[in-house]
Formats: sequence, C-alpha cells, structure tokens
Amino acid sequence: MPIALVGLPPITDEALERIGRANDGWAFERDDAGDLVVSPTHTRGGSRNATALAQLMAWASTTGNGTVFESSTGFKLKSGAIRSPDASWVSNARIAALQATERVGFWPLCPDVVVEIASDSDRWSDVVAKIEMYARNGATFAIGIDPESRTVFSLGEAPAGLRFDIDAICEG
Repeated sequence: MPIALVGLPPITDEALERIGRANDGWAFERDDAGDLVVSPTHTRGGSRNATALAQLMAWASTTGNGTVFESSTGFKLKSGAIRSPDASWVSNARIAALQATERVGFWPLCPDVVVEIASDSDRWSDVVAKIEMYARNGATFAIGIDPESRTVFSLGEAPAGLRFDIDAICEG
C-alpha cells in the first residue's frame, strides 16, 4: 500500500527528483496536497505491470502514434500532483504540443492512457480513486485491474484497437 508522508513542507519538483535519485529502488510521487507518496512495487506486482506494459507497447507499435511509459515515469498533473502510473501512453499530438521547456523534468500532462494494477497491499477503493483522479486530470482512458478478484474498473474509451488481456495480466 502506498504511504503518504504528511507533515513535511510541500514537495517541490526539484525535491522529488533529488529524493528519487538518492533512494534508488523506491517509487516516489507527490499527491494533490503536495505530500510525498512512497510506493515500492512487490515482485509479483512488477511482473503484472510488465505484462500490461508489454501489451500496451505491442499496441502502440502497431499505431506508431505515441510513446509508452513505464511505472517509474512521473507526470505533473493539472491538480499539481506528480503521479507514476503502472503503464501509460501519450499521443504524438500531445507530445508535439509541449514546449521545449516542458519536455524537461516531469511533463505537465496526464497520459492519454493510464493502467493501474492493484498490488497485494492495495485497497481496491484506492485503485478506483486513482482511476477517477486520472480521468479528472485528462486521461482519455484509465483502467484499474485487481488481479486477485479479476475485477476491472475503467473510465473513458480505449483508443481504437487497444485491448488488454486481463487474464495474462492477472496471472503475471
């Protein structure tokens, strides 16, 4: 389960980058309130994330219309949060719309496609809340998957041709 470290001054972009470099092997994010969120991935969760990422990569390679990002990639959302989805995709058009200065550090956008996979320590309600948060921040398709119950929660419409093999992800 992710841990939010509250009571600290709001975490700046620069501080988040420094903390990440100094603590290899840990995933750091910033929530809407500016609090630092620590969320390492369990081994089986990493395998499931990789399976979803591979499926997203396979689809993206057929379209040639965007870039896929893995789970340690942070995006600065319009809410001010910096989040790292388990897997994500951004269209070429949205990447091209970024100014050169915006392509440094955490890009100021929410990915078009976001995938979140519940780990053993996640509460399903927290995963659903993340999917809702991504949709509020501009994701056109956000999907949460609970491998244990094989429950799927999604918002928006998947881009043409994008289908996830939920069984393969769950078996990860």
